Amino acid sequence: MKRMIHLLSCLTATLLLSGCLGYQLGGSRPDDVHSVYMAPVINQTAEPAIELQVTHAVRQRIQFDGRMKLQNTEDAADAVMEVVLTHYRLTPIAYRKERNTMPARYRLRITAVATLKDRKSGETLTTAKTYGEATFFFKSDLTTSKRNALPEAATDLANYLVDDLIERW
Repeated sequence: MKRMIHLLSCLTATLLLSGCLGYQLGGSRPDDVHSVYMAPVINQTAEPAIELQVTHAVRQRIQFDGRMKLQNTEDAADAVMEVVLTHYRLTPIAYRKERNTMPARYRLRITAVATLKDRKSGETLTTAKTYGEATFFFKSDLTTSKRNALPEAATDLANYLVDDLIERW
């Protein structure tokens, strides 16, 4: 009887674990791409200096993700990531009770197009178009409020961009 219970337990464990055969930790990345160089982010929006925050956020995301090593020179990398910021939009989403014409809360959205190219051949491996956003309450002045919300929107954008570029379906 003990032998039968042991055999049944082993069979059950084998069946349960066989469903995990194709699973891997950390996701996937394009073939033969182990390192990446991030080209300077190009800002085609009217908002000045947002590319600095986006560059910092994307570099931080690549390092945190760990599927590819971030290189400081193009020659040392297998692939090159290019990011172009295409839209910067500030939209009021809530208004003050006492004055319906004065916004109290805004949504800041940054849209970007990114490509991952093979460094040697120049061939485009993947392309992604996505956005990152943050919401914020209007405080004393709009410039300061936007500046304070920008890191959150840049981080959101970086998370989506990196995942969309290096994740294989």
